[in-house]
Amino acid sequence: MEHLHHFGLPQDPFCNEPDLRFYFESASHRDAQRRVERGLRQRKGLTLLTGEGGMGKTLLTRRILESLEEEVFEATLLVMLPGAADATGILQRFVRQIGCEEPAEDRAGLLGQIYEHLAIIREDGRHAVLMVDDAQIMKPDVFAELSGLLNLEYEDRRLLSMLFVGSSDLDRLVENDASIMPRVDVRVRLQAFDMENAAAYLNHRLATVQANSEILTAPAIETLLKFGRGRPRLLNTLADNALFEAYLEVRSVIEPMDVERAAADLGIGPDPGATFRPHTTAPVPPEAPPMEITTEEVVSTPMHSLEQGPPIENFGLIPEMETSLGSPSPLDEDVGFAATLQDFGAADAISPPTSEPSLDAFEFDVDEISASPILEFETEPVVEVSAPADDVIADAAERLEFELAETEFSPIGDGDVDELEDAFVELLEE
Repeated sequence: MEHLHHFGLPQDPFCNEPDLRFYFESASHRDAQRRVERGLRQRKGLTLLTGEGGMGKTLLTRRILESLEEEVFEATLLVMLPGAADATGILQRFVRQIGCEEPAEDRAGLLGQIYEHLAIIREDGRHAVLMVDDAQIMKPDVFAELSGLLNLEYEDRRLLSMLFVGSSDLDRLVENDASIMPRVDVRVRLQAFDMENAAAYLNHRLATVQANSEILTAPAIETLLKFGRGRPRLLNTLADNALFEAYLEVRSVIEPMDVERAAADLGIGPDPGATFRPHTTAPVPPEAPPMEITTEEVVSTPMHSLEQGPPIENFGLIPEMETSLGSPSPLDEDVGFAATLQDFGAADAISPPTSEPSLDAFEFDVDEISASPILEFETEPVVEVSAPADDVIADAAERLEFELAETEFSPIGDGDVDELEDAFVELLEE
């Protein structure tokens, strides 16, 4: 094949043939083989070996078959075929495997022949083992027939041990059959490859055909595990197709994109439970759109809301403009006088003098001033003002700034209190 020659491969390293040269002893396969062999060597009745499709159960079964010594075991392997898994046909095939050249046509004759040949094997000092691959294909009556063979004994010893190999369907069939489940002595399940075993398995395949292990990059192996679910058969299929994709792109190594293209062509999606390192950077979250404020929103919003401050009337400078300035104030005299002091502070903040001392130079007690009789005065009616509020505030601030600038300040003595009170009264009357 041209694509194999392109990579310098003498043969296909990823074929799915049951060739024992490609057998890889993963941690799961090694553990499963030990457990199965223990059951067979101890002459247990029924042993189950199950796993998902493509886990390498058939190759493992052949390996176990090869490991059983001929001088100790008479081992037979039967592969179940759809449509040819009836009870009589299976018994006839088994009889031929153990040395009977002309199997009987009826069930009773077949059972007699099976017992006779199993006894001969026992006389030779060996133990008979029947292995059934793809056992999930068998019908319930076949299960019942084969389980009946486990009752055959010779000189108080069991004549036959069985190994049923199949997919997860075999587990369900056995669990739902009350006559077979109690006969299960050993139960083993193959587990999928993890990242370490998957990489070792693929490199073992390449080494078996004397290929360069650098053909498969580390990211490509991770992608194979992502889509191959750690199953040897699926890993082989994807790797074989990815090899051809890399050949079409005239590359010397397999990249993740080759595996993804092969998986897409085969209709294989990623394993939802797979853990692998992604090869793309994390997506950057989109920036929040800028805030848009329309002209209508600005016009309809009160000015004090935009400035994040309270409305101007809360500062106590002037009453609300909707009411007449001549209306009686709801505040008592003490509160009005305190508001007046605030007016001085507000005016000072609006236009502070640059060279003259501030009002902080005054030394007086507010409580003493508020208790003074000077606070008991009557306000004269004030003519209603029609000027805008902003003009009134600006005029008051300008007058106060001018008076402060023209005044020479000195420390307050005991005799200056009356003058200070008169100044306040004049200011209030104005």
